[in-house]
Amino acid sequence: MKLKFVGIAALALSIGMAGMNPGAMAQSSSGTAAFPKNQTLQPLATQVQPATVHNSKSAPAQHIPLSDVASARSFAAVTATDNTYGSNTSPGTAEEISTDTTIPGYIDQQGGARWYYTNVTSSLKLTAFLSTGTSNVDYDLALYRLNTATSTLEQVSYSSKGAGQYELLSYLATPGYYFISVTSYQGSDTTNPFVLFTTLSDSYDQNEPDDNPFFAKDRGTAPFISQQNIDNLLDEDWTKITLNAQSKVNLRLNNTSSNGSYVIQLWDANLQSLGSLAQNADGQITLPAGSYYIQVYAPSTFDITTPYTLSVNYQNAAIARVAVSEITSDRGVQGFIDYGYGKKWRVGYNITVKGRAFDATGVPVGNGIVTVGVQTRVGNNTVVVNGNTDSLGYFSIPMNIGPAAGQYSYRGPVSTHYFDIIPIVFLSNNKQLNADINSLYHYAYSIN
Repeated sequence: MKLKFVGIAALALSIGMAGMNPGAMAQSSSGTAAFPKNQTLQPLATQVQPATVHNSKSAPAQHIPLSDVASARSFAAVTATDNTYGSNTSPGTAEEISTDTTIPGYIDQQGGARWYYTNVTSSLKLTAFLSTGTSNVDYDLALYRLNTATSTLEQVSYSSKGAGQYELLSYLATPGYYFISVTSYQGSDTTNPFVLFTTLSDSYDQNEPDDNPFFAKDRGTAPFISQQNIDNLLDEDWTKITLNAQSKVNLRLNNTSSNGSYVIQLWDANLQSLGSLAQNADGQITLPAGSYYIQVYAPSTFDITTPYTLSVNYQNAAIARVAVSEITSDRGVQGFIDYGYGKKWRVGYNITVKGRAFDATGVPVGNGIVTVGVQTRVGNNTVVVNGNTDSLGYFSIPMNIGPAAGQYSYRGPVSTHYFDIIPIVFLSNNKQLNADINSLYHYAYSIN
């Protein structure tokens, strides 16, 4: 963002605006583009009111006797009939499907179901995705493994969100036959088909299966850092957190891969979206006590070879001021010096701003977000970088601010130094903080 140099107030305003617009994230352009996944990327809200928790739907039945099937080898693919909606309404008439193939289907009455099965021949992660095709029905998805010794279908995973939402589940499958049910919890539609899609992954992270909130990794109330992979375009990693009291929650998703692009989406206990956050960005949101879900997914591309890092911590108070302890720099020009305009930190191109954050009473603020912004004379370029305080309130924020114009000069003992005087501001949660410095000497060059 380029601005005219009009002082600290305007710079603070420009920094605040720059931090609020992460942009829109395109949905998948792959073969699964028709599958409605998540909402358009939006900034996290700064404050969320308490939500009213409704009674969740019950999970599908854990075990289903399969009395009409003696063994797995007796299965035969269902032959298509003139019945538009198919005859696969029970496990005994389940239709055989292949992975990586879209399967359309219809349910013609509330409470009805469609059944499918597939044979997994080696230990792989099995993922199943269901799109209802309309917002007027509520279909649920469940996965069962056939116990050939007892001729019983044993439930191993399920997904049962609300009306109009897609369903997604996964399971670390060992060799055997697996049954998938699509069941109408509410409503039916004989005009718009649902779409079922399954895929297998031979590589996945240690937290799988965690592809929906019902199987989310429960992190409790403690801050955490986790590394995981997205192993296919449908893969989602869900984490559950719990707040015992109203808290500021800090979120960051680091992804170093140039081949994958990921997004965080935050949900309340009712699976209502609280906002999204792009990768390699900091987000902070104030939440009341309760349980919440963090979802990581790939809108368009993923990289199984490079893990991402999800960091979640909790700020213990609002930041009111910062004290800068040191600003280090390249080009051998650092130091707290006086070029005739008062003592200031002298900086080059690459700098690191170090200090500590405090609340209004002077107590250090741990796990907070500090934003540092400067505006250079060359191109009136505004540079804004976010950083986090550690548990004791200390921060260290690297920045690349580029070259100086050299609008001022100072004659030293052996040479004349040319430099600019540039503003520096500190913000937290888009509010400017009190600080013990407000400008820097931006070194350009020297002449003997």
